[in-house]
Amino acid sequence: MNVGSLIKYYRTKLGMTQSELVDGICSVPHLSKIENNSKEANEQTIDLLLKRLGANLMEVQQKNVLIEKLLDEWIRDINYLQVEKARGLYDHLSGLSEFIAYTPHLYLYELYKLRYYLLVRETEKAKVHYKWLEKHKKNFSYQELYLLHYYHAICLIVQNKYRQANDVLDELVISQGEGVTASGDVYYHLALVKCHIEQPGYAIFYGKQALTSFTADYNLKRMLHTLMIMGISYTDSGIYEVALDCYNHLERNAEILGEVEMLSLTYHNIGYLKQRMGRLEEARDYFKRAIDSRNDDASSYMVSLYAFAETAFYLEDYPAAKESFVSLKKEAVQAGTKIYQILPMYYLLMMEGEEEKAIRYLEEYTLPFLYDKELSFTDIRSVNKILADYYKKEGKFKEALQYTYMD
Repeated sequence: MNVGSLIKYYRTKLGMTQSELVDGICSVPHLSKIENNSKEANEQTIDLLLKRLGANLMEVQQKNVLIEKLLDEWIRDINYLQVEKARGLYDHLSGLSEFIAYTPHLYLYELYKLRYYLLVRETEKAKVHYKWLEKHKKNFSYQELYLLHYYHAICLIVQNKYRQANDVLDELVISQGEGVTASGDVYYHLALVKCHIEQPGYAIFYGKQALTSFTADYNLKRMLHTLMIMGISYTDSGIYEVALDCYNHLERNAEILGEVEMLSLTYHNIGYLKQRMGRLEEARDYFKRAIDSRNDDASSYMVSLYAFAETAFYLEDYPAAKESFVSLKKEAVQAGTKIYQILPMYYLLMMEGEEEKAIRYLEEYTLPFLYDKELSFTDIRSVNKILADYYKKEGKFKEALQYTYMD
């Protein structure tokens, strides 16, 4: 512990000059060296200085130990997704932030603060705080630098920048050293980005490593999240029975734990699985269950509503499809979500018998938007397939080829 920094903290807090503090104890230059942690003072001098400041060495040491304990609890609550406990510790530690600034725990505290902002989805605060951490990273230990890069990857994930996050996390796994090894959380987020960039084999590989770690730590919520990634990845790999087994575990445990959002996501992904298997009626039913179990996550609700409407369209249940697409557009306008204002237009135009207009809309608006925003690869592939099929039907094979190439 750098006692010198804490002496400076107490002195400046009391508005006391160096001369006032050292009177009868030691010289001002001697105090300057102590405060800058460039000189080890004897215990008697430290005791006298702290006594004049209204503190004592034992109290300072106890407070330092308390902060260390609180930081350990805080990051554990964050990693176990215990949001309310994490909020309480954030408030507690905020009240100690002035003291923390003069301890060796400063940068760890600030790093955990970034992770906390990401947990509670305060993305703008996280971006600003990351910039502050970047400016101070020259002072970080190897472990603190590792955490900075890891938390930056999570920041990229919440902004849907999956390829950039993938590059950061890949580098973290490769460059482990100085006693720092990838945790279950790192493997989990790596599996997550691999799933999003459609590398299901890697997603399953890292998901298994994450699941082993979370099981050993009894981190139940993260175990369920990992099973979700693996279910999607097994589906994308065509291993449907194993995917369904993952979802059966998820459905059962989400019901037991009262995880409404998790249950809704499970229904949606079973719908996606059934869709991949060509069982569209079963898929529509599961998408409907996902919609009916709506929670506060507007984004998840819109994803399921779009999937339901799209499936109803291909089942030629046009009244249900139209009603759902119109409802989705209204929801998207309220939420300011551009993609679900754009994607329904093709289907709405098709149901009005405006096929050529619908195709032009896909080419001129939908596809450029999806590429520009680097959004869902599934949607990009789906739009390309629609365009390729249309031009094949029209006998325009040259035009079809450019979209088939992207399929």
